[in-house]
Amino acid sequence: MNLKPKFWEILGPFSTGTREQDFGADPLEAYGGFSKLKYSEEQIFSSELANDGIVKWSKIQSNEDGSVGPINFSNIRWDFNKNSMGWSISQFQLWARGYFTVPESSSEHKIPILIQCHNIGDFYINDQRFHGDWYNYRTSYYILYLKANTQYTINIRVVNEIRIFGDKIPPNITFDCDLRNLEIEELGAMFLHERIIVPDLVKGTRFAGEYMSIPILNTLENEWINVDKVEVVNCPIKIRAELIPTSYDFLTRGIRLAPSQHQNIKIRLILEESYYESLLPFSLKFIISSNSLQSHNKNFWTKTTKEILIEHKTLDEFYKFTFEDFDESVQYAMIMHPKKHNKPNKSPILVALHGAGVEANAKFWTNAYPKQEFSWILLPTGRTPWGYDWHGPSLLNIQYAIKALTDPTGIFKEYLKDSIPESNRLFISGHSNGGQGAWYFTSHYPDLVIASTPAAGYVKIQQYVPYFWNSHAYIDPILKGILDSSLAEFNNDLYVSNLVDIPILARVGANDDNVPPMHSRQMVRLVNEYSHNPLAINLSEVINQGHWFDNIMSDNIMQEFMDKYLLIPSQKNITRLISSQIMNDDLLINNPILLSKFIITLVNPANFGGKGGIIIEQLIIPFRLGKIYVEIYKVLSENNLFQIIYSLKTTNIKRFGFKKQDENFNLIPFSVKEISKILIDDIEFSFDSSSIIQILQEDFSFYKNDNESTWKISNDNTWMCTQKHSLTYGPAYLILESKFPLLIIIGTVSNSNSIKSKFMNIAQEISHSWYLYGNGNSIIIYDTDLINNNNEFISNESIKGNIILLGNVFENKVTEIIMNERISEVKFYKDGSFQLHYKKFSGPGIGILFLHPYKISQLSLIISGTDISGLDQITKLFPKRTGVPIPDWIITGPETKWKGIGGLLGAGFWNNEWKFSEVIGYLI
Repeated sequence: MNLKPKFWEILGPFSTGTREQDFGADPLEAYGGFSKLKYSEEQIFSSELANDGIVKWSKIQSNEDGSVGPINFSNIRWDFNKNSMGWSISQFQLWARGYFTVPESSSEHKIPILIQCHNIGDFYINDQRFHGDWYNYRTSYYILYLKANTQYTINIRVVNEIRIFGDKIPPNITFDCDLRNLEIEELGAMFLHERIIVPDLVKGTRFAGEYMSIPILNTLENEWINVDKVEVVNCPIKIRAELIPTSYDFLTRGIRLAPSQHQNIKIRLILEESYYESLLPFSLKFIISSNSLQSHNKNFWTKTTKEILIEHKTLDEFYKFTFEDFDESVQYAMIMHPKKHNKPNKSPILVALHGAGVEANAKFWTNAYPKQEFSWILLPTGRTPWGYDWHGPSLLNIQYAIKALTDPTGIFKEYLKDSIPESNRLFISGHSNGGQGAWYFTSHYPDLVIASTPAAGYVKIQQYVPYFWNSHAYIDPILKGILDSSLAEFNNDLYVSNLVDIPILARVGANDDNVPPMHSRQMVRLVNEYSHNPLAINLSEVINQGHWFDNIMSDNIMQEFMDKYLLIPSQKNITRLISSQIMNDDLLINNPILLSKFIITLVNPANFGGKGGIIIEQLIIPFRLGKIYVEIYKVLSENNLFQIIYSLKTTNIKRFGFKKQDENFNLIPFSVKEISKILIDDIEFSFDSSSIIQILQEDFSFYKNDNESTWKISNDNTWMCTQKHSLTYGPAYLILESKFPLLIIIGTVSNSNSIKSKFMNIAQEISHSWYLYGNGNSIIIYDTDLINNNNEFISNESIKGNIILLGNVFENKVTEIIMNERISEVKFYKDGSFQLHYKKFSGPGIGILFLHPYKISQLSLIISGTDISGLDQITKLFPKRTGVPIPDWIITGPETKWKGIGGLLGAGFWNNEWKFSEVIGYLI
């Protein structure tokens, strides 16, 4: 039964900035909050968007399909406001309130209700908060068990995010909610068919990937469910299906879902007969069980999916292959074979990154790249259509798709014998958000990229969409700088020095009103300035064309550029490192010749792949800009042997090394044995041929201790046991890059049942966000599942991914053990208060979220609050989407609700020893 409200009470609009809502920043919280305000035609509120600076309540009727809007505001002069504020004026927020009644029932039990709101941020049923579906994926829901014949209030915070909804004047503000009774066949478990991932069938004889996945939602109120068995039914041929549990099967004893949790179920498909029709239909029949809370009996359900279709493809078209991503989840990518075999040569891979909101298998996108002579074309997904702007988990998704393509024992093994792709020679292309992703990948992993064609890409999110935040009016500029630093690694303009000597052809339509051409023009200008060459890279700007047009990625201009770098055989990547100079032996004796000169720039070692074979492992001050100025010389020694000298000048670099290489060292245009000296800030290291080979083949690092200027060299990696390194450097979003499913551990020690219940709600919320925005899996368990009677980990060695700990040391036994193993700057007290460094925080409405080391190469994220209000506020800052500035640690306070970042009580980065530093940390 449809329960959608027929009428809505509207209050707004109020100004806001992109992503600001995660910090609260709700002006109505200054007056007690929207939920406390009653509808009144006389009541007024301040808003700079409206005439006279005043907005009032209004009402609107739902449309026939239950959607709401467009919502119009007669007292807003949008065109006039835009004259001074540009398209940022269209970024605003409002509140909507509706009412629905759960119908009468003959049963005395609560009624299960299915709900999700689309194109909005947060919504509340009475006082319980839920995350909406920003991108209108329609692949997730919440299950509520509500009393029959009872009226409920739904409050929705609507934000007109112009990056999602576009810059329309007047703004076209709409939203809708799915709100209905749970169907009887959905009880226990519900399939989310919209996000099923299956491989294509290739040449009728094999699946392009051994795995598929289907999301299941546990629709029970308090009981956990187990997915026990699966089989293929209603299929014209014989296919076997096998459930694949996660690596945490030893904890969950099978595939287990918490109440109201989504999980992508991994299934291996085994094709036992050939099939040559265009579509292969089948269904899956599951046996699902739960343990009843009222008895020791098990409940069983047999559930069958709707019809699932697998497409039949040939090698002459793009087809979908599935693979295991970094977190064991099943993802897909599109692949196109090359026209011709290139054996014995290896060929670069053309990697193309799609725009925001685009599926990788969309026809217009697969039609954008024609089949290439010798190169494979790979179209990764980034995990979801919006993904993470090709950062973080989306970037790892690219890397694991490449890994699946080049695996000699994988699904492409029979084709790799004749068409050999080279994983460290990539041609990176992309459009719109994918164009930005191309700039990002190329500037952060320059050693892997032979050339790039970023099309219609923006420079950085803060420059693309408005970051004019209301809360900037309240924030200390020093704290603002720390928050900005947590996003600096995604600023493509900051990394421009790494793009020097990489062939790039940027493409843009001259009339692009989505991503204005100025973004591409700016990046081209910056690279050319850094290159001291006005023609170092080029821009192809097509007149009378907009954001997308036919052949934007592959017209004659673009294809000619691609051919120039895709058709060349495998060779040393030396073009970026050596200038065309004639080497005269007589000159070399007394005058060293400069072979190469480049600058390495980075903010975070966690997502930087190195340049010129040099890898940065630590900065002196984390998240401050680090640079290495590199010059490579060639000289002729007195005994007439050529020698190579490296001269490096560093800024804010604590530790670096060279990539592990063989004797050919394909990133430099000379033999490794010729390197005789490395000068680092005028400290000289001399080598013979055998010692330099050892350094480049083993884990040697150059480093200097704090407050020392002397560089040293060592292959002792025990420093990683106590200090931050590339896998643990932070900031908070790095928790999502877990190499296993996210493990969410709920504390059970608290004496407060409401706190323990809140922990379960938070676990469900985090799991939901990771599934919705990252198509990722998480495992929810209790601390007691991991602890024996001696307060020791049962299976500590088997936990190989990142963990999220809900509750402090007095609320969560695992938190207590982990924080005792590695002493933290955060100290908790029994009353819920805590201390960071010298500052103690107590009182209502305070929350803390912080990274803490777990083992050597894993992270824990600890979430705690002084009370439920503090927990609720800090949980909003779990890094579920890109563009939210969250460092290693952050503390919210009671005023964060309306002041946003201006109401923060502290934020910062840990230093390399995981300690507080006043240089990169802020406490009020």
